[in-house]
Amino acid sequence: MNYAPQILNYLGSSSTVSEVFLAPNVSPMERKEGKLIRFMPVVLTSEDIRDTLVALKSHASGSLGPLGKEGSFSFGIHKSGRFRVVYMTQRSSYVISIIKTPFEIPTIEELCQDPSHVIKEINRIVGDLSGRCVVITCKDHIKASMFAYSLLQHVSINFSKVIYILEEPLNYLLKHGNSLVIQREIGTDVESLQEGLGDAMLIKPNILYIGYTECFDEREIGEIIRILESGALAFINMPYISQQKLIYDLKDLMPFTEKIIMLEEEKGVIKVSFREIQLPEWETR
Repeated sequence: MNYAPQILNYLGSSSTVSEVFLAPNVSPMERKEGKLIRFMPVVLTSEDIRDTLVALKSHASGSLGPLGKEGSFSFGIHKSGRFRVVYMTQRSSYVISIIKTPFEIPTIEELCQDPSHVIKEINRIVGDLSGRCVVITCKDHIKASMFAYSLLQHVSINFSKVIYILEEPLNYLLKHGNSLVIQREIGTDVESLQEGLGDAMLIKPNILYIGYTECFDEREIGEIIRILESGALAFINMPYISQQKLIYDLKDLMPFTEKIIMLEEEKGVIKVSFREIQLPEWETR
């Protein structure tokens, strides 16, 4: 049975970010404040999940091909929000994660613990840095993406830049402000991250944002360095497991990395730390 209408209606009824999971032989679950909560009185079968996944995918333009073993896509529904769907197989059955974000990107004032300090630091980074890389990292990738878009929204409103975004899938739709925004979804607008990075050189953006990425291959690193050498400022969203792991993942971008923006959630708001990276510090690790 297709449960997509009920699930989308449930997620759309909330004005906040929401995350649900669908897995065989269990009820649909919402992850809320670190706990899993059943929100529908039904136990899903493998067929239910497949039917629901097919229905969800029908909402995404350009995503009507075969499902495959794993994948992701996103779409928006008027007055409900934007939905990001990630799926994978588990013993020939699908497991699905659905994250709903509101259309409106939260402001830095709404999101952060010390917004005046955060805005001052962002203005300094955007105003002073070129040809450098700034990493945004958090243990919660949803919070990291939300903060990244709040940052980009601030830049779009207050600076005159060309902003080039690559993400799989897109979490928010960023509006033009004083800046021009080019937003491309990997797998829909462009086949791969490497291709999207290569295309960036055709327009030479002032700011590059790469959405949540765990690691880069050698060719992607080469393209990122080429963009940085053209004078762009790059923001990269990477997961935080430990400082040592983060440094290892960034070793190829070490000479270009200026700052790490560390995010922690405290009492419902985000605490933001701006950490300087000095080359000798990297070389001793």
